[in-house]
Amino acid sequence: MASVEWTPRALQDLEKIDRITAERIAAKAMWLGENFAHIVHEGLHHDFGSSYKLRIGDYRAVYSIDGNVVTIQKVGHRRDVYK
Repeated sequence: MASVEWTPRALQDLEKIDRITAERIAAKAMWLGENFAHIVHEGLHHDFGSSYKLRIGDYRAVYSIDGNVVTIQKVGHRRDVYK
């Protein structure tokens, strides 16, 4: 099990998304923390070299791992989040 933290940027991103989708994203982030040891994390390339992605429908959460702490860096629609 890992703890999940949110950066101010990620919280701002979450506020811009409709409430139902934002709740799904938050629930999936908590699921990530609870199942941390059993997940194969999907790494990102280029500018996001040390980050990973969490898929939630058409949305993505970009996160980093430091020990047992998962930090959600940013959240957004898959077409925009990597820009």
